[in-house]
Amino acid sequence: MSIRNIFLFTGCLFILTGCAQKELTPQTAIAEKTASKEMLLYPQNVNFLAQNITPQSVAQDDFTYRYYSPWFRTHVSSKKDDALWANRSYGLKNRYYGENLQLIDGDEIDAIINATNIESYASINAHAIMIQNAQMRNLPTDKPFFKKTTLPGEGYPFDYLQTSRIHVAEPIIISHYSKDGAWAFIESSFASGWLPVESFVLVDAKARTEFLSTVKIAITKDNVPLYNGKQRFITYAKVGAILPISSEDDDFFYAYMYTRDAAFNAQKLELRIPKSFAQTVPLSFNKENLSQIGDALLGEKYGWGGFLANRDCSAMTRDFLSPFGIWIPRNSAAQKSFGEYVSLKDLTPKEKEAMILKNGIAFLSLIYLKGHIMLYAGEFEGKALVMQNIWGVRTMEDGKEGRNVIGKAIVSDLYVGANQENVPEKGLLINRVEGIMIKPANSKSNNLVSKYPSVKTIKDNTVFFMDGSSLPYDDKKVKTFDQKLENTDIEDMFTQKYPAFAPISDPTLNDDPGRFRNDAFLKKLYGSSKSEIEKNLTTVNWLPNHGGVKLKFNKNENASAQLQKVSDELDRLPEEYMKYLKKVDGTYYYRKIAKTERLSAHSYGIAIDLDTHYSRYWQWDKTHNFHNEFPKEIVDIFEKHGFIWGGRWYHYDTMHFEYRPELFESID
Repeated sequence: MSIRNIFLFTGCLFILTGCAQKELTPQTAIAEKTASKEMLLYPQNVNFLAQNITPQSVAQDDFTYRYYSPWFRTHVSSKKDDALWANRSYGLKNRYYGENLQLIDGDEIDAIINATNIESYASINAHAIMIQNAQMRNLPTDKPFFKKTTLPGEGYPFDYLQTSRIHVAEPIIISHYSKDGAWAFIESSFASGWLPVESFVLVDAKARTEFLSTVKIAITKDNVPLYNGKQRFITYAKVGAILPISSEDDDFFYAYMYTRDAAFNAQKLELRIPKSFAQTVPLSFNKENLSQIGDALLGEKYGWGGFLANRDCSAMTRDFLSPFGIWIPRNSAAQKSFGEYVSLKDLTPKEKEAMILKNGIAFLSLIYLKGHIMLYAGEFEGKALVMQNIWGVRTMEDGKEGRNVIGKAIVSDLYVGANQENVPEKGLLINRVEGIMIKPANSKSNNLVSKYPSVKTIKDNTVFFMDGSSLPYDDKKVKTFDQKLENTDIEDMFTQKYPAFAPISDPTLNDDPGRFRNDAFLKKLYGSSKSEIEKNLTTVNWLPNHGGVKLKFNKNENASAQLQKVSDELDRLPEEYMKYLKKVDGTYYYRKIAKTERLSAHSYGIAIDLDTHYSRYWQWDKTHNFHNEFPKEIVDIFEKHGFIWGGRWYHYDTMHFEYRPELFESID
């Protein structure tokens, strides 16, 4: 053999030795076995269970509010320490193993945590939309953090930095960027974490409002390829993805998503989606649709936190319910609390199953045990069946705990694995079940909670405030237009939809969105008396680059801060706009509306009147004679930051802008 061949031979031996699987040591031994198909005792489809489903009317009144909640916030909602918990948890050395199954070096962990740029938390507060599917991470890195593989249910695929998978076209709000700018810490409707910056694009208030106002479709099959108008592949969409449509014909939905243009700005991307792959939201809760969605999800491989674009238990339940217009939170503990929960602790297995069969609603109820959630799928031959994406069933052999791995979404009863010799009775799901959530909550929700920091929640027809006080929401009275003006309850304030960013036109008869005001509510927010309101006034620097004046405005509920944003943006407009803006004819002025006994919005310090020289007011005109001189660019800037405009009213007041963020679906 030549020296050259000897060298090649020994080199190959080195390569084979270096790449060959090492003998398993106690540190790397895997305590899991592939489960036998004998564990799956029922047909692996939903059709046989959905045949006896009685169609139900499922309330979807708050799906839009919850799903698109990141766009309804003006800033990220979590406190810094709560949001960045991973910095503390994963900063502990010698606990986690990397992709090579070796302990991760402490310096590497320090570098990752340092990159989180924690001092910049909540400095951006920008709204964005997903332009691709992505993996949300607990730290700004793609590298995995595994625990010891000797522990049952640990090691691959349980990457502790994996938070969740987020769908294309989902809304998010950005807190801040990592130090290298490659990652952003974001909040979605269901989770917060780190996303690569190439996975989203910023969208302004006008684009968000248009997006929110369009008809939506839900993807009804998994891994549907999305193509643009030229039939070029863009990405995949899975069940749970929601997309807006611009039109449809007999065969296709013409949907759209966003991408980036060359300048990294949001750009619409038209899509053509066959109707066999999608339906308009919400889907009817009937056997055909339940079967279609369920069968699309069954058999999918288990994906901890969305690992490898697969679902875990709680992601499966979320994505199953979403097409029906039902929003639920992300993890199992939060999901079981999102509705009427019945504890099953301290019951025998027989008693637990009887309670589930009695109270459960097929394909709506969720069955909970610590760390796991299952969708109740109904009764079959006296058994309570569930649909679940499960890693495996606990085993015990030679005194050591392990797993019989199932690793996918299945239909089973609560005794799955009972026919396996290595599965102890206490390891069965039925013995570990703690309770059942009967039906997801659909509480009446609106922008009051998301737009006003003083409002805590709305429940049982009552608005609860952070200070413990409350007000009735709806007085349940049928009222005429004039009666609503004089005796407005809080619910009446939402009677008419405010047409943000719409073309300027003469409003229709009595179309006055925002003129219905509940004084008791406004007094709770801004002050209950003249003296209390005046204590809450602060200064807004109006157009400082163009001479500037000091305006008094209420600081509560971010009102003055939002007016300052308006001023800062108006101050950057070309000079020809300044003639409409420099002269301000009023902000705070405690008075009643002309010819009424109702307090003006100016009384609360939440309204501003621009130059009367360019304005029209219905009470000044002898007949209805709508006319506007204020440029739409000015109106758009006010609306962008939560101010309604009196030029949108039939009873017009074109100089008047009023802070009413609850009437906007999204503001900056």
